[in-house]
Amino acid sequence: MTTLDPRIKTALVTGSARRTGRAMALWLAARGVRVAVHYRGSQAEAEQTRTECDALCKGAITVQGDLTDAAQAQRVVEQAAKQLGSLHLLVNNVGNYLRKDLFELKPEEWRDQLESNLYTAWYAMRAAVPIMRAQGFGRVVNLGYAAGERPTFNRLTVPYHIAKTGLATLTRSAAAAVAKQGITVNTIGVGILENSVIKPVNPPAGRFAGFEDICNALGFFLSTQSDHINGSQLDINGGWIPEQIL
Repeated sequence: MTTLDPRIKTALVTGSARRTGRAMALWLAARGVRVAVHYRGSQAEAEQTRTECDALCKGAITVQGDLTDAAQAQRVVEQAAKQLGSLHLLVNNVGNYLRKDLFELKPEEWRDQLESNLYTAWYAMRAAVPIMRAQGFGRVVNLGYAAGERPTFNRLTVPYHIAKTGLATLTRSAAAAVAKQGITVNTIGVGILENSVIKPVNPPAGRFAGFEDICNALGFFLSTQSDHINGSQLDINGGWIPEQIL
C-alpha cells in the first residue's frame, strides 16, 4: 500500500459522487484520510460515497456547489475546511467532456467546457491556497489530459483541449507561486479510461486505464518521497498518443 505523507489528514475531492472522483475519495479514505465528497447535482450518489468513505475513515462529509461559480467554489472549499478541521489536499477532478464539431458548438457548450475543466480548478485553488499557506503545508492534484502539455488539434473537442492545455499552464504557474509555503501542485494526465466515451481500437498497452491506475498516480504525488515534485504532469496513458485530427 502506498505510504502517504502523514501530514495529509483531510481532503476535498471535487466531483466525487461518481466515477473517477468517487474512486479517489474511497482510495484516500482507505488510507486514513477524512474526505469531503463534493457534488453539484448528484446528491444521492454523493451521500452513498460519503457513507462508504466514512466506513473506511470516520469524519467524511458532503459539500454541494457549482464550482464554475467563483462564490460557490469559495464557499465549498471553506465549508470543507471548516467541517474537516483543516484542508491538506485538494483534488480538482471536476470537468465535462463533449465531442461536437467546432462550428456546431453552441456558445453555452463552449463556455461549459472551458469553465468546468479550467475555471473550476482555478476557483477552488484560489480558495484553498490561503488555507494551505496559513498551515505551511498543502497538496493540490489536478486531473488533466494526457496531451495537456502540448497542443492537440481535434475539431470535435476544441474547447476541452484548450481548457486542459490551460490547466497545464495553471499547474506550473501555481506550483512556482506556492512552493515556498510547503505546497505542491501537480497534474495527473488522464489518457483513455475503461469508461471513456471514445476508445482507440488497439491501445499500445493492450488495455485502457482503470480507476486504480489514476489512484496510483495520485498516491505518487502524495508520497512522503514526492515533496520536491512540483509543477509536473504524470501521464497515465499506457503509451497512447492522442490522435491529431485537423
